[in-house]
Amino acid sequence: MRLIFGLGNPGIQYRNTRHNLGFMVIDRLSELHKIELNAFCYHAWLGEGFLAQKKILLAKPLTFVNEAGKSLAEIKRGYRLSTQDILIINDDADLELGRLRISKKGGDGGHKGLRSIIESLGTQEVPRLRVGIGRPGEEEDLTQFVLGEFTSQEKKVIKDTVDRAAQAVGVLLKQSIEEVMRQYN
Repeated sequence: MRLIFGLGNPGIQYRNTRHNLGFMVIDRLSELHKIELNAFCYHAWLGEGFLAQKKILLAKPLTFVNEAGKSLAEIKRGYRLSTQDILIINDDADLELGRLRISKKGGDGGHKGLRSIIESLGTQEVPRLRVGIGRPGEEEDLTQFVLGEFTSQEKKVIKDTVDRAAQAVGVLLKQSIEEVMRQYN
């Protein structure tokens, strides 16, 4: 089984914010592959199904982004998954809007959700799909930026980006991560 773990914040007030791109990709995968997130356990909404003829578990943690590692560690233990069976999907302010970056491992890059995951799992070697949101202007605080909603122009880019990210997850289940990195990075 592969775990696809999208980062985001619970609550309607965060639904369309930049920090919820991981949730948006999970929702798109759920819709495309008819995988209902209908179980609540391990501090997350979970849904099991198949994608590319592989059993997958979609997860949206409800711990808020900054404490996502707690939920991920519980799911990993509960389902007896290896770190390499996990794919984290998160927003990234260091990537331009709409850009995707897949990697086998890495530091947190200042992302508090990734920091929580690295601390909870005790390793940086967790595959991830980062989705670019761009940087705020000089006048805008990064925290306010990531918790802000996309502009109407950004929404057009993000719709396509979420579709490409969902497609990349499907390809990742069929091919090696190196091949997928060459295709999408």
